[in-house]
Amino acid sequence: MVEDAALRHEPPHPVGLFGRISGREVELLSSGPAGALGIRVAFVSARRSDVPEGTPEVTGSAGARDDVICVPRSAVEDLVRWTWTAVLDGAEYGVQAVRDGRAAIVTRDSRLVWGDGWEGDARDGWARWVDVDDVEVTAHRHPIPPWKAMTPSEACDVMGFWADASWPLTRDEVIAVGAERFGWSVEVDRGVSYLMNTVSGFTIPDVSTIGENPLSYLTLRISDVIREVTPASTSFLGDAFTLAVREGERRWGPAALREVKESRIASWDAASGGRISFSSAPKSLAARFETPQGVALEKRLGH
Repeated sequence: MVEDAALRHEPPHPVGLFGRISGREVELLSSGPAGALGIRVAFVSARRSDVPEGTPEVTGSAGARDDVICVPRSAVEDLVRWTWTAVLDGAEYGVQAVRDGRAAIVTRDSRLVWGDGWEGDARDGWARWVDVDDVEVTAHRHPIPPWKAMTPSEACDVMGFWADASWPLTRDEVIAVGAERFGWSVEVDRGVSYLMNTVSGFTIPDVSTIGENPLSYLTLRISDVIREVTPASTSFLGDAFTLAVREGERRWGPAALREVKESRIASWDAASGGRISFSSAPKSLAARFETPQGVALEKRLGH
């Protein structure tokens, strides 16, 4: 007997975090940035029984569970979070949880709350459990970009710290302060110290420090460097830049905006006489702080 496609009921994709490991879709328990739980790279966790044999594993300082494996983010493709919405009596609700064939539907609109079974209030919203078969459920796929960027608050916190530092500082003093304040690493090559932002886990962690005594400016990336420019990567960097600038304007006032070749730059004059800037290039985002001494030097040079 041939089944009529119109009569088939395809169940929606389960809610939660999912990714492909060696071509197999795996339900993931969590995801974490580099440094979390003492793991040096971005990672996801899954039930060990769900992942293919030979999957690379990373460990950290936290106690491990035999039934859970932490996998480097680089080994996971198509990282996606699935959510549901549900329609009941003509109104649409978010689905907060699914358990044993039942869904917890939620709303903050008191006009949609009627009958028995609703719990909650105006501040936290209302929720009720319903049978999945009694509502019209739609699954929504939310791809998670494979790239990382600082949150707007983090990027502005870092730049705000340097803007408020006790300038002038030498290059060696800046390296020592960066390591102490942010946990950045100090690497030595041929007797020269270099500052590295290994905490964020970006693809290129170098922190550029120019000038010796005093320092003129420091620059660091606030996102991964993307190898291949795509519409998705352009959107990701554009959104991250816009949000960082918006947070900067909330803290420091309107930004001075300009374009240099393929880069967009937003900058603010700091009260100390220095200058903060965020820049967006096709493959990455960067933040730069020009010290008061560096700004003065540029002016003397006519820049």
